[in-house]
Amino acid sequence: MTISIPPAHAGRITTALALVRTGAPDEAVASLKALLRDLGRAPSHVRAATEYVLAYAATEDGSTGQATRAAAACQAIGTALEEPGWVALGCAARATALLGDGRPAEAVGDLVRAEYELEQATDGLRSWGHGHLGRAYELFGLFELAVPHYEETLAFTEDPLPLPGSRAHDALNLARVSYHWVKELEMVGDPACDDDLVERRGAVVSWAERAMGLADGDPSAAGAQALARYLRAAAAWPADPARWIGELHRCRSTLGSYGYETFEREATALLAVAHVEVGETAEAQRAARLALISLSENGDLNTQRYVRWATLRVAEAMGYPSASAGLGYGRSIAWAWRDQHRSDLAMMRAAIGGYERSRAHDDAVRAAREDPLTGLGNRRAFDEWIQSAGDEALNLILVDVDELKRLNDTHGHVLGDRALQLVGVLIEQNIRSGDRAARVGGDEFAVVLATEDTAEVELVMDRLQLAAAAAVVPGDAVDCRVGLSVGMASTTEGLAADELLAVADRRMYVDKRSGRGPEPTGGAVVA
Repeated sequence: MTISIPPAHAGRITTALALVRTGAPDEAVASLKALLRDLGRAPSHVRAATEYVLAYAATEDGSTGQATRAAAACQAIGTALEEPGWVALGCAARATALLGDGRPAEAVGDLVRAEYELEQATDGLRSWGHGHLGRAYELFGLFELAVPHYEETLAFTEDPLPLPGSRAHDALNLARVSYHWVKELEMVGDPACDDDLVERRGAVVSWAERAMGLADGDPSAAGAQALARYLRAAAAWPADPARWIGELHRCRSTLGSYGYETFEREATALLAVAHVEVGETAEAQRAARLALISLSENGDLNTQRYVRWATLRVAEAMGYPSASAGLGYGRSIAWAWRDQHRSDLAMMRAAIGGYERSRAHDDAVRAAREDPLTGLGNRRAFDEWIQSAGDEALNLILVDVDELKRLNDTHGHVLGDRALQLVGVLIEQNIRSGDRAARVGGDEFAVVLATEDTAEVELVMDRLQLAAAAAVVPGDAVDCRVGLSVGMASTTEGLAADELLAVADRRMYVDKRSGRGPEPTGGAVVA
C-alpha cells in the first residue's frame, strides 16, 4: 500500500520539518497545531503524519508532554486505519521524547512494540520508522541497535513526504552515531578496544563523506554538510594530526551557525587534544580553557564528560600531577558506563525477542480459534466459550444460511463464500457489545449472549433476519439474496450450557420449516 498525502498538506508538513532542522522547533509546533485544527478529528494518513511530525518537533523543543500526546494520537490513528507503520512511528516518537527527558526505563516498552509493528508496516513508513528507532537507540546509547536501523533507512527509496536533503541527513545519522560510539571507546581507554576504535573511526569517515557527497550543491543540506565535514575530521585526525588541525578549526567556526553548538564545544575540546599531540601547548591550553568555559552553557551530560576527558588528556600531556588521577577516575566512570551499556543492550535484545515470541504465540492462538473466511470465532472457540461459562446465564442463537448448497451448486463456491462472509458481517453489526459469534459449521453460526433477558435475545434474532432480507450478495454474473433460519436456547430454561446447541438446533429447523424468508425481488434468491 502507498501512503498518499495531499500536496497542500504535504507542503505544510515538510515546511514544519524544515523548521525543526534549521533550529526553530517552536515555530514548527505552532504550524502543525494549526494544521491539525484544519484537518478535523477524523482518522486519516495526513492527520497521522501531522501528529507524528508534531511529536518530533515537540521533542526537539523540549516539550515532552506535547510530544507524548501527539505520539499517542499517531498510534491511535494507526490502529483505526489498520496501518502498523503509524503505530510504530507513534511508539518510536514517544520513546524518543521519554529518552530525551531522561526516562529510559519508560521508553523500553514503546521501543519493543515499535520493533514489532515496524515489520508489518508500509514501505514508506518503514523508512521513517527505522530512522526514528535509530535516533531513539542513539539517545539510549545503544549504538549496536541504532546503526542497523539507520542503514535500513538508506535502503528504502519510497518516502511519503520527500524532503530536500533527506538522503544526506540519512547518511549523516550513521556518521553521527558512529562518532558518538568512537567517543565512548576513547574514554574507556582500554587497548583491547583499539581494533573497534579503528573500525568505528573508519565508519565515521565513510558515512561522513557519503553525506557530504549527497549534500553537495543542495542549499537545503548545507548544515548537514558542515556537520559531516566536522565528523570526518574528528575521526580522521589521529592518523595525521598536523594535516587535520586546520580542518578542525574551519569546521568549528561554522558549526554554531547551523545550530550545532554541542558539536562546536566538542570540536574545541578535540582541538586541544590535537594541538598537544603535535606539541603546540599554548594552542592546546587556549582551546582547553575555551572548552571548559563553554560547559557552563551546556547541560548535556555526555558532552560534559567528553570535554572534561579531553582537557584532562591535555593536562596529563603537559605534566600536571593530578591529571593522571583525574583520567583514571574518568576511565572508571567510562568502564561503569560500558558495563551498564552491555546490560542495557542485553536487556533490550531480550525484551524484543520476548515480545516477538509472545505476539507470535498470541497470533497462533488467535488463528487456531478464528474462522479464516469470516473472521469470527470457529468451533473450537465456541466450545471453549461454552465450557468456561460456569454458572453464568447464557443465551444461544443458532443461525443457518438457507439453501447454501443450492447456491454453491448453481452459482459456484465463490458466490457461496461471499454469502457466508456477508452473514458474518451482518452478525457482527447486529449483536451487542460483549456478545460473541462463531461459525460452527459449513452454513451455521452461533451467537453467545451473556444475559438473562430473553426478550433482548429475540430482538437480536429479529434484527438479524431483517438485515439479511435487505442485503444483497454481489456476484460477477448475478447477485443473490440470503435468508436466515434462527433458533435460540437459554440456561434460564433450566438447560445446562452444553445442552444449548442441540436445543437451539431443533428450534432453528422449526423456523426453517416455517418457510419464513425474503420475498424474491430480482436476481438469484437463496431462500
